[in-house]
Amino acid sequence: MYLQPLGWASYSDTRETRRRVYLISLIIYVVASAVCAISNNIWQLLVMRSFQAFGGSATQSIGAGTISDIFIPTERGRAFGWFYLGPIVGPVIGPAIGGYITQYLGWRFIFVFLSIYGGAILVIIFFALPETFRHTQLSLATAPLPKKRFNPFLPLALLRYPNLSLPILYISIIFSVIYVQNTLIPITFSAEFNLSPSNIGLVFLSPGIGFSLGSIISGSYSDFILAKNREKYGSICPEIRINSVWLGSVLVPVSLLAYGWFIVKNVHIVLPILSMFFFGFGTMLVFNGSSTYLIDAFPGQSASAIAVNNCFRSIAASIMSFASIPLENSLGTGILYTLLTVFIILGTFCMVAVYFKGKKWREHFQK
Repeated sequence: MYLQPLGWASYSDTRETRRRVYLISLIIYVVASAVCAISNNIWQLLVMRSFQAFGGSATQSIGAGTISDIFIPTERGRAFGWFYLGPIVGPVIGPAIGGYITQYLGWRFIFVFLSIYGGAILVIIFFALPETFRHTQLSLATAPLPKKRFNPFLPLALLRYPNLSLPILYISIIFSVIYVQNTLIPITFSAEFNLSPSNIGLVFLSPGIGFSLGSIISGSYSDFILAKNREKYGSICPEIRINSVWLGSVLVPVSLLAYGWFIVKNVHIVLPILSMFFFGFGTMLVFNGSSTYLIDAFPGQSASAIAVNNCFRSIAASIMSFASIPLENSLGTGILYTLLTVFIILGTFCMVAVYFKGKKWREHFQK
């Protein structure tokens, strides 16, 4: 799931196709899901789950490329905000749906449902989605295009551009903190507030609602800033979109630090729950503005840029998920969240650098 999107994105950008990637990846996903449903042993299930992940991993990076293809810059933020609801809301409602299916129909029907769902999407794309890749990219930026050869790791070459690597570093820090918090929530709210497992599940609704509202609002906010700048100055550049990040860059560390010390001080449960909402809302302001900037700044390579972003933020989240409990045990809750807040604040300077230097960097690399 971490590395394969790089291959899909490289193929999409170098072969100048989105539709073909959707069709191939969804066929793999549907077939693998169906075989998972009839697996006879754990090894067969694990192998097919790998193929399922292989097929399903294309959509997030290729979807970002499709948004770049069909939406003008002043509409991309809103489109990306709605697009982000999938990976944000999916992990929230997926376990609930899967739990009911498992309880009443058995675990195999989860994969039956997924194969039917994937098959329906495949049919819709086959009949309703034309090729969207534009051979002549009309964008605000002038980023250098790669040679038209397929290399599954070609997107990693984009890391040499600081106006891509620095936003990804900032996004990865915040994304890893999300998983630290999610890992520790069951332990924290069980020990500090004596909540049952079912009530702990309800706690996750707070950041979930924050993520969802933030995803929708941040997109329109991002586009509004871009449109106002064009109206005022007559032209825009990708770095202007970073202005939509600043509010989130304040909300995220403030709400995270408050959450950590609310837990330490054992205040009323409403306060840490509210702080999680604002953390989720602020996070989406950062993610939308930063991710849409990557799309604007790398025309013709938007899928690759988002694939690299998803790859590194997922790796960072995995590492911090494993490290979260040992870190809390050794540092304590207050110190842990204070350190995480410091890292997020330091990461904000990555976006400050891109805001002031991004245009110069792009012009330099173009030469």
